[in-house]
Order: sequence, then C-alpha cells, then structure tokens
Amino acid sequence: MTDTPPPNLVWETALDWLLLIQQNPDDPELNRRLNDWRARAPEHDAAWRKAQKVWQLSGAALSLPNPPAAAAPQVAVATPAPRRFSRRQYSWIGAAAAACAVFMLLPDWQALQADYRSPTAEHRAITLSDGSHMLLDSNSVADVHFDPEQRQVTLLRGQAFFSVKSEPDRAFFVNAGQVRVRVTGTAFAVSVENGEVQVSVESGTVAVKTPTAPEPASLHHGDHLSYSAADNQTRLAQWPNESIAPWRRWQLVAVDQSVEDVIKQLRRYQPSLILLTDKALGQRRITAALNLRDPKRALQAAIAPLGGAVQDGLPYTLIVTDAP
Repeated sequence: MTDTPPPNLVWETALDWLLLIQQNPDDPELNRRLNDWRARAPEHDAAWRKAQKVWQLSGAALSLPNPPAAAAPQVAVATPAPRRFSRRQYSWIGAAAAACAVFMLLPDWQALQADYRSPTAEHRAITLSDGSHMLLDSNSVADVHFDPEQRQVTLLRGQAFFSVKSEPDRAFFVNAGQVRVRVTGTAFAVSVENGEVQVSVESGTVAVKTPTAPEPASLHHGDHLSYSAADNQTRLAQWPNESIAPWRRWQLVAVDQSVEDVIKQLRRYQPSLILLTDKALGQRRITAALNLRDPKRALQAAIAPLGGAVQDGLPYTLIVTDAP
C-alpha cells in the first residue's frame, strides 16, 4: 500500500495567516503576530512567501503585506471579524483551498526521503534492529542510524513513543530539532513541531541536552521538558501518566490551550484541510479531551460552548468560525 503524503502543517498555518490578514489587513496586533511567526523559523517565512505566490496563481486578487522592516511601526485601526461569510470571503476561502490543493499535489520530499513515516490518521509501530520499539503518531517522520558505537533516531516531524532496549555499551540517542536525548533503557515520548520540542518520561531515565543549558537535564518518571526555539527557553513540569502521549489512545488532551493551537494539533489527524477564519475565536482557550478518531466532531464539541462552529464549506475543507 502506498502512503498518501501528509499535509504540510506549516503550510496550512501560512494559509490561516493569509485568511486572517485579508479579513483584518490593518490590524497592528495581527500583523505583529504574523511577523513573529515568520521570524520564528526559516521554514515559516518560506511558507509565507510561497503561500503568497501560490495564492496569486490560484486567481485571487489580493494585496498582501510585504516582508516586515525591523524598525517600521505598524499603525492602523483593527477591523472586527464578521460573523457571517460574505461572497468575497467565500472567494478567499476557495482560493485558499485551491492554493493548498496545488501544494498538496507536490511530493512531500521530507517524508519520501526518510526511513520511516506514518500517514495521516494512522499510527505506525516499528521494531528497530536492536529490539527497541518506536511508535509514530499520525503524520510523523523519522530517520534511523545504528552503528557499532551508538544507536541514533532523528525525529524530523511529529510525535513518537520509544521503548528502548538497554545496551550499556551502545548508547541510544533521539534527536529532535535542537534537542538531543540520551537514553539507557526506558519508555518516553518525544514531539517536534515548528521549533518546539517536548520530552516526557513514562519510566526510566533520560538525559536531555538543550541549547539553554551547558549540561543535560536528567528526567525521570513523570518529568516533562519543553524547549521552544522561539524564545530559547526550556521549561520543566510534572505530568501524570495519562498525560504522556495520550495520542497512543487516540486522545488529544488540551489543558487551557488556545483554539488556534488545538486546530494546529488536529491537522495531523484530519485528511481534509482545516481553515481558521476567526481571529478572536482562535485566541479563546479551552480544556477538553478530544477524540482523534473523529477530529471534526471533537473540534465542534469543544468550540460550541464558545459560540464556534465547524462548517463543510468546500470539498475537503473544514471552515472554523464563530457561529452565525
């Protein structure tokens, strides 16, 4: 069976920004957030520039902001987001869907060139040559390199859970973004997306090296470490077992997370596009356990108390907005 290349999450986020900027082109706070997102990682800025070009090729007559000047202040009056889609807004959304469809027809070279990948809405269980186990979450990509001196896995995208077989004379490493995890024999989860890396330990011990500390941090059962390249900060917390990689049970546990962040995570499991069109709704916060087997219904249930709605506005496209 041939795996379908998963959608590019950074690209879909760039499309979200296009829609939001078109609805509120003179909103200084929105432009500031866009510029922050573009500066967070080179691939963000590249996706934004490509989105502009593909959008124009899709036939939309748009006027999009130029790359930000470092010292140029943005002064404007914010325009509130409408509660109903106008005909023009539907044309924007249609252009976004067309642009994304064009992009999704292109090969996912990162996944095609990697040793292991998992398709959208599926997990993939892998037994490595040393007997260790790696479970890839939906839309995740990893490379594996073992030699007589060490065992090394590079998580290029997504989430993975590892159960590592102990070999005292051959260390096991997991690389994710700018973070390196050294393992002996343990069970732990790693995720990497948009410059943010998270490591959670279910059992055993791992040593995690981040750019913010000269020495690795030692994590034990229940320890959770997150590193953000955006602010170059490392944070530590204690997590109960049920919060460690709940995606293994097809659950997304959101604790005081913004709707925008939840949508970004759900895109990993939804075969169709998810477009967020309402900035204010995206900034609202929710606490919920979402069923990843049915992302559309789970998202609708989570945002309904906030006045949000999920609409099938176009083929293969879910539109998230405030309810009319």
